[in-house]
Amino acid sequence: MKAASMRDHLRDRMYETTPELFEVLCKMVLARRLQTESVQVTAFRQDEGIDIEGRIDEDVFTALFGAQVKRYAEGNTVGNSYIQRFSGALTQANYQTGTYITSSSFTEPAVAAADELQIQLVDGERLAKTMVQHQIGVSEQQSGYEVDGEFWDALEEPEQEATVPSSEVPLANSFETLRRFLNAIETTDGTKSAIHGEVAEFDSRHADLYGTAGWLLGFVHKDTPKLVDGREVRRWGLTSAGTKYLRLHERDDTQAAEKLLVDAVREVEIVTRVYEELKRDGELSYDGLKATLAAETTLSQSSVARRSSTVAQWLTVLPDVDTVADGHSKTFVLT
Repeated sequence: MKAASMRDHLRDRMYETTPELFEVLCKMVLARRLQTESVQVTAFRQDEGIDIEGRIDEDVFTALFGAQVKRYAEGNTVGNSYIQRFSGALTQANYQTGTYITSSSFTEPAVAAADELQIQLVDGERLAKTMVQHQIGVSEQQSGYEVDGEFWDALEEPEQEATVPSSEVPLANSFETLRRFLNAIETTDGTKSAIHGEVAEFDSRHADLYGTAGWLLGFVHKDTPKLVDGREVRRWGLTSAGTKYLRLHERDDTQAAEKLLVDAVREVEIVTRVYEELKRDGELSYDGLKATLAAETTLSQSSVARRSSTVAQWLTVLPDVDTVADGHSKTFVLT
């Protein structure tokens, strides 16, 4: 399609997505437009009106930036009061520069306030134009512009399907290790090499396993590769839920952290299907769990054997599920 039609298509996608996924989209766009490998685009640590933070580190210029993201429906504009509060949040957190991004548009008083406060504004039209111009989420072909399927697949949440894809069955059975992985994402630029440098055990394979686990829980978003110095670099990033989970643990609010984790586990499709089997009969043997994985997923027989222990671990996180010894195996029961 032509550039103008693609911009309209992107605007429609912005309006249709959830506020959470629109925030992730803006993170991915910022990561590509800030052409420096040292930039970190992650959720802010406190609820002070900053959705995205990062560091611009050029040869002769270094600055911390914060961004606020507002996914509004068409015709619902961002007013002056939002810009004023955003300015206060930037000052309080010692950011040198800030950008306000919305899927809709800004009122004239908001534009005037942003100009006075030296805050950059990006409305939906400009965001779509930037994505087309720099081929972010789209690609230019001889016949015109096309949607970049890999980019949007990375943005989307797991979908319910007749058969659960093998990529949506977790193979990461330690939530303590998952938390260390989330911390490593937050303290690095989110690339596999940086995560491995932060925690030695997270080599490329472990980063993929725990990154996928975090994605299934809604704690992590997976970015598509971008070119840095001629090589492809893929980043993991925290969602607001992932950041909240870490902050709750830091404050020793283990009860709230556990509830957040339980709610996230309940939303994982393969756990939901196993739980329904358990709920139907009141109990489920370990062999029954493996049979469910074999029937409900695209896993091979050997993969079912490997991943069943992880699914069992995730299932028993639910407070109404317990296990009882059954010879050399175990049975899951509802309590």
